[in-house]
Amino acid sequence: AAGPRWSYPLKFHLARSFVKPRFALCGDSAHGIHPIAGQGLNLGLKDAAALAETLLDTARLGLDIGTLDVLRRYERWRRFDSVTMGFTMDAFNRLFSNDIAPLRIARDLGLGIVDQIAPLRRLFMRTAGGDIGKLPRLLKGEAA
Repeated sequence: AAGPRWSYPLKFHLARSFVKPRFALCGDSAHGIHPIAGQGLNLGLKDAAALAETLLDTARLGLDIGTLDVLRRYERWRRFDSVTMGFTMDAFNRLFSNDIAPLRIARDLGLGIVDQIAPLRRLFMRTAGGDIGKLPRLLKGEAA
C-alpha cells in the first residue's frame, strides 16, 4: 500500500544541528538543495567521507567515536560548505529560472566573463566538481 502523495520542496533547507551523541546526519538528511547541477550528490559524498574520516581517526586513537565532541568536529567541517553551496545553488536557481530582462542580461554577461577568464572558469569547474575546501582523504584518493 502506498502512502499519501507528498512533494519535496526544491529549495535550500538545513538541519539546525547535524549531530547528537551517537547520531550524525549527512547528505540530504542534513541539508537539501535544489537539484541544479547535481551538487546535492557532491555534498552528500563529502559528508559521508568526512564523517568516516572523523570516526576512523578517533577510533585509531582508541577514543569513543560517538561522543558529541567527536561528532561536532564532523559538523564544523561540513556545515560551512553545506551552507555556502546551499545558498549558492539557491541563488543560481533563482537567477536561471526566470526571464526578467535585466537578470537575463546580467546572467549572460556573467557567464561570458567566466568563460573568457581561465582562472575564474577553472574555479567554477572545481567548485562544480566539489573540489574545494578541506576535502576528506577518501575524496583525494588517499587511504582512509
